[in-house]
Amino acid sequence: MRTSLCASTAALALVAASAGLAPACATDLSIAPIYQTPAGALPTWAGTYIGVAGGGAWGSAAVRNNATGADQTPHFDLGGGLFGVTAGINAQGGNGVLGLEADISATSKKGSTFEFPPTAAFSNEVREQWLSTFRGRVGYARENWPVYATGGAALANVANSIVAPAGTISDPQWHWGWTAGGGLEVKLNQDWSAKIEYLYVGLQDKSYFNPAPSPFLPGNQRLQLDDHIVRVGVNYKLPWNVLDSFFKR
Repeated sequence: MRTSLCASTAALALVAASAGLAPACATDLSIAPIYQTPAGALPTWAGTYIGVAGGGAWGSAAVRNNATGADQTPHFDLGGGLFGVTAGINAQGGNGVLGLEADISATSKKGSTFEFPPTAAFSNEVREQWLSTFRGRVGYARENWPVYATGGAALANVANSIVAPAGTISDPQWHWGWTAGGGLEVKLNQDWSAKIEYLYVGLQDKSYFNPAPSPFLPGNQRLQLDDHIVRVGVNYKLPWNVLDSFFKR
């Protein structure tokens, strides 16, 4: 009986000791979570970036007589490629992303057509050589990708050429315009992201060959054209960020 009492007392002491240790162990396990976001870390898309983008451009053009407004050529299509550089800056609050972006691209978009009588011996070739846009971006971010709408101003360098039996004469002009579109961007890792976007570009009508370089050439023309652009690109987030101090407040 004494042996049984001693065994019972020892077992009771062991249970009590185990009960006393259990809360301490549970407390220890709850102290260190698996992962915790560092204090003051910037949102995923906030910061400045640079990148490259390229794709295709197509659109339509019309050449009219600047004095009468009558079509001097049929409406015709233009097409080609473009490739350029991009720079921008983003700010993020929750799932909302606001940004500013600028880009400049060399383009090979061009098209040509004949002129109506009485100048049917001539034809016109239109070439868009440079295109730059300056846009705002508004997006909704979900995990590692945001979808966004974008819009702003555009500037294009366009050459209108009159092709005659005796040779070709060209007149380059700068066209202001506007642009709007949208896209999707995906983060590849902490520094790199990839995007695909569509832009419509409407360019101002511009007067060409006014005055005419020769009385034998069909001068005093007005050119109207627009762009549809689909391009893909990659962006690199710069290691410094002018928004650091703002987001760490």
